[in-house]
This record gives sequence, C-alpha cells and structure tokens, in this order.
Amino acid sequence: MPSKIKSFFHLLRVRQYYKNVLVFVGIFFSQNLLDISLYFNLFIGFILLCCASSFNYIINDIRDIERDKLHPEKLNKKPLASGALSSGFAYFLLIVLVGVMIFFPIFIIPNNFFGFMILLIIVTGQLYNYLFKNYVFIDILILSTGYLWRALAGCVIIGEYVSPWLFLAIIEIAMFLSIAKRKGDLKILGRDTAIEHKKVYDQYSQKLLDQFHIIVAGSLFMTYSLYLINRFRLDEPGFPSIFEYLSILTIPISLYILMRYMYLTSAKPEIARSTEKAFLDKGIIIAGLILLIILFCAFYL
Repeated sequence: MPSKIKSFFHLLRVRQYYKNVLVFVGIFFSQNLLDISLYFNLFIGFILLCCASSFNYIINDIRDIERDKLHPEKLNKKPLASGALSSGFAYFLLIVLVGVMIFFPIFIIPNNFFGFMILLIIVTGQLYNYLFKNYVFIDILILSTGYLWRALAGCVIIGEYVSPWLFLAIIEIAMFLSIAKRKGDLKILGRDTAIEHKKVYDQYSQKLLDQFHIIVAGSLFMTYSLYLINRFRLDEPGFPSIFEYLSILTIPISLYILMRYMYLTSAKPEIARSTEKAFLDKGIIIAGLILLIILFCAFYL
C-alpha cells in the first residue's frame, strides 16, 4: 500500500506543486495580505491549479510510456512506465480532475476569468509537449508562460489589477529557472543522452545557455530594482516613509539570491534539474526570509 501511495503521488507530480504558490503573489503585492476574506478563494484556486498541473503531467506520462521505459532514470518516478499504476487508472484520474476543475469554478468560486486561466495552463502545457518543446528558446518562452498564468490567476481570483511589473518579473523568473534546468540536463546527462531526452538539446550548448542565463538574470534584477523605485517613489525626496525607503535594501539581497542560485546550479547541476532543491539551500532560505520581512514592512507598515 505505501508503494501505491508513493506511485500515486509521483503520477500527480505532487513534488511540482510548489510552482502553484505563485497564485499567492498577487495578494501580497496588492497589499491585501491581511484581508482574510480572500483566502478561501485563493486556497481553492491553489488546489485547482494543482489539478491542472497534474492533468498535464498525466497526459504527458500516458503519451510517453514507451519512451520512458527506455530511460532507467525515469522509471522510479514514472509509475505508468514502470507498471506500478495502470493506464486505466490514469484515465480515471483524468476524468476526476476534469470534473473538479469544471465544478469548482462554476459552483464554488464562480469566476470565468479564473476558469480561463486554468484552461490556458492546460492548453499551454499540451502545446509545449506536442509542438513547441522541439524549437530552441521558444520552448523556454512557452514553459515560462505557464508560470505567468499561475500568477495572473491569483490576481483575477481576488479581482486585482494585473501589473505589467508582475507580468515581466514572473516571465523572467520562469525563464531564469528553465535555462538553469537545461544547463543542468546538458551537464549531467551529456549532450548525446540529453538529445535522446529532448530533441531540442541538439541546438543548445553550455556556452549559449550561459549567455541566455546572464541576460535573463540581468533583466530580472533590473525589473525588480525599477519596480521598487517606481512603486515607492524612492527617487522623490521626502515622499517615501522610512519602511518604504528601507525596501531598497532588498535590491542587493535579490542580487545575492540570483548569484547564489547561479552558483548552486553550476557547482551542483542536479539542483537545476530539481528546482525545489535550491529552495532548501540555507543561504537562499535566509536571504529570502530577510527579503520578505523587509518587503512586508514596506508594504504593510
């Protein structure tokens, strides 16, 4: 029984649910974090985004069963390919997920825009898997939009304005992580094995991905810095409060987090392939907590 439960979690890709935490970004930056009345919808939204993610992963696993059987590395985490779970069970689970994703946005938290975001996540995921994953750099852009839909879903579910700064930052963060993953794949798997894993790797090289990574990291740093300056009018003498002015301290902290992540994914490429491992790094955890505390003071005090 424990092995079946483990296989079930692997099929749903529960370990990837951390991506859906982006649904809570909007409530923080819209200064509604203390509005308890919004949390029910947000938590339901989080669950539905997890359902959409699992739906995409299960579809992909069904499609790739035969190919996954050729990769011993994948068999431990691919219960359909290993035979731990049947395809029939996978199809049944898909029906359940579809039912949940239709029922809740209509009857529990009626919100057409949020339902549209869920549809976008599914459509984008399938377009990537069936078409765009074979086109260099476009594959990174399409994957990044999946992160964007999650963040925008958090805004529409609480009825907040979608800031262009949020749009830019989420896209850049997603590209930053996706490029790091491809660097890790090439370094650990080797070029030939990586190409078998994904055909697009025949067009990538470590040098090219390093250049992409530096460009995106610089863009992300500048987007965050300009957002803070614009948001709190830090360039206008006498306007910001002391807490708002101290938010500028998060700029070097954010730079440290970027540099720390780039170091970790270069020194330990296996971290790039499993992004959640980077979030367990003590340096990133401490810097992230300090950054969040300062931002909380700036936005709410």
